[in-house]
Amino acid sequence: MTIPTHTHHEVDESNPELYSNLAEVDVNFSKFYCIGSAKKVKEDFTVKLTKLTYLPKVAEPRRDWVASVAVPSFIAHRDSGNKVTKFATIGTGSGLDAVGALEVFPLEQLAMTDLHPAVVQAAAGNVRAATEGIHALSKVVNSMIALPGDLCSPLQVKPISFDLIYERHEKIVNIANDSLLALHWLCMVQARELLAPQGAIISSMGGRVPISNMITMSESAGYNPDVLTYTWKIQSEPEEVMGLGPFYFYPADVLEETFKDRSPAMSTKEALQLEDVLCPHRLDAVEAYEKHKAGELVVAHTVVCIRSKMV
Repeated sequence: MTIPTHTHHEVDESNPELYSNLAEVDVNFSKFYCIGSAKKVKEDFTVKLTKLTYLPKVAEPRRDWVASVAVPSFIAHRDSGNKVTKFATIGTGSGLDAVGALEVFPLEQLAMTDLHPAVVQAAAGNVRAATEGIHALSKVVNSMIALPGDLCSPLQVKPISFDLIYERHEKIVNIANDSLLALHWLCMVQARELLAPQGAIISSMGGRVPISNMITMSESAGYNPDVLTYTWKIQSEPEEVMGLGPFYFYPADVLEETFKDRSPAMSTKEALQLEDVLCPHRLDAVEAYEKHKAGELVVAHTVVCIRSKMV
């Protein structure tokens, strides 16, 4: 299928392998997303990933941000009475969050960004692979906007007001903020001019810093925030991530037991109370990493989706 004219890719001619030497991963919707069988997108499809793409944990959904965090937050937002027809994902990676949004929401407009043109190009191709042959989604997929660039900035030239923007940043280093939340804050500030009057931005953040910090950050960006979902995931790439920042972690078995009978959707009050319950089980980054290296435990962390609405 031809890439739509408004899907823009600036090819990095210095590294053509990023566009041709792609890994392929088969995705079964039911096994990966864990929300039942696909009703709108394809049940089975193959995604292509560049060397720069944040790799989806298809075989271990509890380690994956899209499966264990993003899509449950989409469902919680929809089920709390919000209609979403115009959706954007910031830092899409593989594009599987966009596929999830197509399944959950009755989308008429879909947009995605990521830093590198090759990643965006592959992600757009993955959305097309997940919807190939599905006539009901052809219009929204053919009009998909996929742009490379930093955070929301690529979309600021588009005359579109989005009902929902989803953003997540995993590897944040050397930024001047005690909780290492500066990229989330900047994305929130940029999103203000992109949101419809009743629109919202969902910020997916590892609960390795206090929830109160996340709420304060959203308020400082001019929003009215609430906790949309509070859940957990197993730490991915612990050798690369666990040494970053003043974070804390938990034993995976503690979080599994704590959350096993709870829906991810909960109020801000409930999330703050549960955070207090978990406090005695916290491990600082050094202790968690040492126990991980020694094979003493599987390290995990909580994840919070803060929904920030326009004031």
